[in-house]
Formats: sequence, C-alpha cells, structure tokens
Amino acid sequence: MRASILAAVGMVILGDFIALMTRFDRLRDPDRVGFILNVPTIPSSVRNVECSSGAITDVIITCAFAIDAKDFDQLLVGWQFEKSTSGRSTSYMSYPDLGREFDVATAYSAEPESFKHGGSVDLVSNADRTLAVASRFEE
Repeated sequence: MRASILAAVGMVILGDFIALMTRFDRLRDPDRVGFILNVPTIPSSVRNVECSSGAITDVIITCAFAIDAKDFDQLLVGWQFEKSTSGRSTSYMSYPDLGREFDVATAYSAEPESFKHGGSVDLVSNADRTLAVASRFEE
C-alpha cells in the first residue's frame, strides 16, 4: 500500500516536472527566431519552430520553422542581408537536424557590425518561402 502511494506521488511530481519543462522549453520558442533575425515581432504565421543551441562560449542558435509565404519578407528587416541562390538541400548544409528537410532556393546572409568579435546571421528558404532555417553565430 505504501509503495503504491509513493509511486502515485512520484508520478504526479514527474508529470508536473515534465509540464514545467515543456512550458519553459526555449528550444521551441518562436521568439528565438526573432532574436536570430533581430526582429522585435515575428509574423504570427511562424510555426513548428525547432531550435538548437549547443555552444558555451559563443552564441550559436539555429531554428527551423514554417511560415506563410506572404509573411516571409517581414523576416528580412532586422539585418542588412545579402541574397544568393542555392540548390542545396538543408541536409547537406552545416545545420543541425531540425525541421523538415527541403531544397534551399534562396539564402540570405549578414555580418552585423554590432557583433563586436565577429559572426554572421543566415536565413535559407525553400522556393515558395514556406520553410526556413535561421542561424545566428556570434563570437
């Protein structure tokens, strides 16, 4: 009987812990996309955000996400991006395994002067601008 009660209490505590961690899971937080791209408010159509951040001494954040094509240009206002075209798949790029793989049609890159010790911001998208990966590297 006592073991059953302890097991039940343990399950409740574990459930609460998981719920708390999910609520504060910044790796799925759409605001990270805003931080990467230096935009105060991201479009409401940004969804399915998956991020990775593994560096200790530098700021390295990468997020994959979906967006409505009509809202994509709102992502480009935070930095002075240079645009290029690509035909590579996201799986062949140096991005973490995030989101759905897609063929990169357009790539945007910036090297912000505000990154005192160097760094870059990259944004790649598919041809119809509905899937994207944003990455920020700041030394």
